[in-house]
Amino acid sequence: MMKTLFLSLILMIPVLVNGQIVPTISKIEIAGASDQALSTDLRDAMQKLVGQRYDPAIVDPILRRIESELPDYVVATRNIPESDPGLVRLVFVMAPKAPGTASAESNVNSQYIVESVEVKGVTQDQYSSALHDEIQNMIGLMLDQMKVDDIRSRLRTEPMLKGKYTVSDKIERGSQPGQVKLIFEAKKMPWLLRVTLGNKIDINGNGINVGNGAKDTDIVESAQVKGVTRSAYSDALDSEIQMMVGKRVDHLEADHLKEKLDTELKHRYEVKEDIRKGTKPDTATVVYEAKLIPWIPERTLPEVGAYHPQQGISAFVDGTIFKGITLGMGTDGDSLIERYKGYTTGYEARMLGSPHFGAKVRFETFGMLWKSQTLDNLLLSPEMTGAYRSRQAIEPSVAIAFNRSLYATAGANFTELEMMLPTEHWVSAHEATASLVYKSPTLKHGTGTHELTSGYEIRTGTRTLDSDFVYTRHFWDGGYEGRFGKNKFKFLYQAGRITGNAPLFERFSLGNTQTLRGWNKYDIDPIGGDRVFHFSTEWSYKFFGVFMDNGSIWNSGEDATNRSSFGVFLGPLKLAVPIGCSSDCGVTFLVRFD
Repeated sequence: MMKTLFLSLILMIPVLVNGQIVPTISKIEIAGASDQALSTDLRDAMQKLVGQRYDPAIVDPILRRIESELPDYVVATRNIPESDPGLVRLVFVMAPKAPGTASAESNVNSQYIVESVEVKGVTQDQYSSALHDEIQNMIGLMLDQMKVDDIRSRLRTEPMLKGKYTVSDKIERGSQPGQVKLIFEAKKMPWLLRVTLGNKIDINGNGINVGNGAKDTDIVESAQVKGVTRSAYSDALDSEIQMMVGKRVDHLEADHLKEKLDTELKHRYEVKEDIRKGTKPDTATVVYEAKLIPWIPERTLPEVGAYHPQQGISAFVDGTIFKGITLGMGTDGDSLIERYKGYTTGYEARMLGSPHFGAKVRFETFGMLWKSQTLDNLLLSPEMTGAYRSRQAIEPSVAIAFNRSLYATAGANFTELEMMLPTEHWVSAHEATASLVYKSPTLKHGTGTHELTSGYEIRTGTRTLDSDFVYTRHFWDGGYEGRFGKNKFKFLYQAGRITGNAPLFERFSLGNTQTLRGWNKYDIDPIGGDRVFHFSTEWSYKFFGVFMDNGSIWNSGEDATNRSSFGVFLGPLKLAVPIGCSSDCGVTFLVRFD
């Protein structure tokens, strides 16, 4: 009691000096609305008032921010004296505005202060200095949509832009609460539009409808969330979403609510925002569609876009084209000893009644091209299986996800090979397959993010499946990727071993646009190996980076030869130098689109 009284007397010293009571805030309360309707930053700022002396200069900015976040509420403060002298509870009282007090034509963006204004797509000398000054004078003022529309229109009619550029504007959240960034974007119209329509067209990004799109002058007639039950997100967020009804379309607010919905759904759903035309003229509907993200990723063939001077161009794409139907096509001389070309198709269900289960079936047919080094070495290795003219396969499999980071697969691969030597004939490579794959969620530590991956695959050709080849292939791979600002570090590894007599498409190789960069796989081992180990490190800043590769490929019973390479890259362009190469070596120019 004595301690409390002593503290109260200390706090009242300024009161006696100034001749009036200036109480200390002991507690913050909110009445009339849920505190969850306010942003976390704002709630934190309110709590920082505790322990400070009541001063309108520090309370009023908080009140303004509440009005900004809840524009449909009237906000006031009440000071409730505590039992201890000189202490008060500060209560922010919120009451919904009476119907009709908020104009439907008002835009919630007008509650924000302009932090910065930028004109993109053209240089400053392409429009007048007077207009430039007028644009910059908007900084620090409340956002005025009529002023924005006027500036956009005047930019478009500037002599150097008129009839050549379209001008749109967009609003982004600023670096501080209650502030926004205003961006005008000028885009040059296609030549055909410029010469045919010229300045008769005004595609401004805000006032033209494209498909089911809505203008920012339209009034929101409804707002809804689809794909999840109402209980999946909070009442406060639902109230905020419904507050958009009756107002003009506000893309900034709609985007902000999409982010909040995504957060409340804990990123388990893919949330898409669709602002479309309403049922009546000059109206719009806001729809958030939430779709559960499958735990099992797409299991397609690796996409390749690459160039190697000794191995040529590789371009292969594979993916889902419509409701689980997959299609892939192209040519790839980068991934395997063979160069294959052809197509693959199939069907994949990533969720069979549950995120835990999935299934896939793939059909593929490829024709082969072989390097002379490979064919010559096969003639010298009679124990090896020969080259084949074509490869066709059916691969069914199922997948089981234990959680969002770990899943396993099991299946089979029935491959038929059209052999070239000694005479043309067909042989079978029928495999039982299984794998275990781990990919960590993005881990955040300070300003950095970290991701880990690891995988194991086993493929076994067996007489039980009527295979002409009997073998077992083990393969391990994984890595780490860390991002720190614009810096990125990457470490990748792979290792494998084969026992038995495996066909050439299952044998390992190093020396392409991803492994031992700068080396040529046909110089290292033109028929591949049954043992492999490779490790790669990379550092990059934006688009520039350096890398070092180290690895070995060999056959059982042989000594492994370790090789290394070093290089630099700028985006997809790479210059690689093999280290310790004895002949025909030098800087190799590579291209790889990842």
